[in-house]
Amino acid sequence: MSETEEKLRLLIEYWVDHNREHINENEKWLKKAESDGLHSIAHRIEHVVSLSRQLNDELEHALYSLGKKHSHHVHDHRHFQLHQIGVIRTPYTTSVPFQPDEGAGGDFRVILDEKYAEGLMGLETFSYILLLFFLDRKTEGYSLRVTPPRAGGKEVGLFASRSPSRPNPIGLSVVRIKEIQGNVIHTSCIDAYDGTPVLDIKPYIETLDTKIGSGDGWIHEKGSDRNV
Repeated sequence: MSETEEKLRLLIEYWVDHNREHINENEKWLKKAESDGLHSIAHRIEHVVSLSRQLNDELEHALYSLGKKHSHHVHDHRHFQLHQIGVIRTPYTTSVPFQPDEGAGGDFRVILDEKYAEGLMGLETFSYILLLFFLDRKTEGYSLRVTPPRAGGKEVGLFASRSPSRPNPIGLSVVRIKEIQGNVIHTSCIDAYDGTPVLDIKPYIETLDTKIGSGDGWIHEKGSDRNV
């Protein structure tokens, strides 16, 4: 690595860390502004947070490119960029349920960035959505063998579970649409922390997504339940 590349690497790492601090601080003020009823200001801060995350994505991609030039193994792994399109609002700040409980009370919303609002046209004709989100507060690291909660001590492979600690921390939930207002989808319970970044929204289509006889795998074995 040349002297210029090394200096760039150090500088970009500093920028990324510095931006993360600003993002965390801005998110705190976002919640405070919303709780105080300053919705217009909160929306602006939310937009700033979204832009800051996009900036960090670009910087991290640049950092990856620097490392790629000096690695003989990096071609075995492809690097992708995903951009936040909105944010999830839930009552959950310290813990979340294992699965979305449709009967749970509380305020659950998916707030899209306004530039994507037009993409919601027609979504109100469906009852449920497939919600994909980034698990930005998961514990670092993962194991390829896990013991799901309340599984009676049974050990299974990571990809046979719904554990949030995964190589790519992407969450997927099916939630009911209550109402759509502009760029906001009011939903049933979402099993995600308040402020979780949204990656994508797709309609749940009964004739395509319901697989009769698909079964519940190891969950029905003795000592296990549905919290996977």
